Amino acid sequence: MSPSEQQVLVDHVVVETTQSFERVTEAFEGQIGRKGHEAYQNVVTSSRTLEEFTQGIEQLLGSSEFMEFLALDHGAWFSRLVHPLKAKLYIIGNPLIAQHFEKYSAQAGLYVPIRVLLYENARGNTCLSYDRPSSLLQVCAVTEEEFVQTAADLDQKVAHLVQKAASQIR
Repeated sequence: MSPSEQQVLVDHVVVETTQSFERVTEAFEGQIGRKGHEAYQNVVTSSRTLEEFTQGIEQLLGSSEFMEFLALDHGAWFSRLVHPLKAKLYIIGNPLIAQHFEKYSAQAGLYVPIRVLLYENARGNTCLSYDRPSSLLQVCAVTEEEFVQTAADLDQKVAHLVQKAASQIR
């Protein structure tokens, strides 16, 4: 077996604000569902129909229509062991959106849920960065309108979430 490789041009987005890391983090977290992985697993294991699954997931979503799958506080360990750092990685998504990708390509699961990094840069400004989902999903080489349009819609949802957080709007 030999691996296949493909180079992909990825659109990397960084939104920088003078707002504090703490306030931007609070605004970001205020827009995403944060009920925890256990609540998500509960919905997955207890749902017997797509309708039950949909209802369960909808209860886990925040106002942005995203939920948190995982948050990794890079600053927590780095600040203790190396030097002060404010950086937190969020893995967020919406299975109800992801289904529109994964029904065409299981490979889409590598790119959804998405990752958003909040961090304080060297100038003391807060940055929110992510890779535009549609640019990552192009690896799947799916041209069906539903896939392409959902990717474009996802781009807009993420951009809206990040802009609102940068402006501290919940």
